[in-house]
Amino acid sequence: MKLEFYGLAQTIRKLAKDKPVTFIVNPGNWGDALIRAGTIEFFNHFNIAYSEIFLREENSLKRNALLLQAKAKNQLLVISGGGAWCSHYSHLAESVKGIQSRYSFDNILVLPSTFDKPFDIPGVQFYRRDKFESKVAMPGADFCHDMAFFLPEFSFSNKNAKNEGQFFRTDVETSNKITLTADNHDLSCDGNETDGVYEFFSYLANYKVVNTDRLHVSIGASLLGLKVNLNEGCYFKNQAIYRSSLKDFFPNTKFIDFEPNAK
Repeated sequence: MKLEFYGLAQTIRKLAKDKPVTFIVNPGNWGDALIRAGTIEFFNHFNIAYSEIFLREENSLKRNALLLQAKAKNQLLVISGGGAWCSHYSHLAESVKGIQSRYSFDNILVLPSTFDKPFDIPGVQFYRRDKFESKVAMPGADFCHDMAFFLPEFSFSNKNAKNEGQFFRTDVETSNKITLTADNHDLSCDGNETDGVYEFFSYLANYKVVNTDRLHVSIGASLLGLKVNLNEGCYFKNQAIYRSSLKDFFPNTKFIDFEPNAK
């Protein structure tokens, strides 16, 4: 994985021209906190100075002032990656279009994301986090792994770990093909992108086997070295990222596909 992250760092350095970057953090759930934490780890590792702007910030005057300051300093805007560029959501695309329309940044870079349709915004360079469907939608976007993969492989010692944990979605991205049991815990709903991630990992460490259709639950459990059964969601995201990043690097992680003709 290091090669792709090195290439991403080189691109950011080139676009930033040795100046600090402004990191735009997309609103999301606790899984998005892993993306943010991995991005910060990435910035620190490659000595990329940064400041953060949270799109969740309710004070629009403060947010606009920070964007105006970044524009005045001719800084690179780096947009957090994730799944917000797919048809289920429109807020991030509209935010980036609005920022570019108002401030006309010379360069904006979108970190590795999933795309189910094409985007073309002047001055914006996109990275995709899978080598398959997102490449079809955005053939001009370079590939890099999801930023959560830049987090270190955590180690927790838990002699009392339970056998299996159920961590299936309860939101718009559910496949509706899985019958949720009483012990299901949609862990990603317990926090948001501003939260720390230690507790996320420590909770997963209570189990030996993790069953989920949450991408970042599967990434977190994989980084812990747990056995992971990643199920499909309502579209291609999970399988595409499994094939692009999880399959070859985390042998304990398996993708569970539904038989297409199953009734």
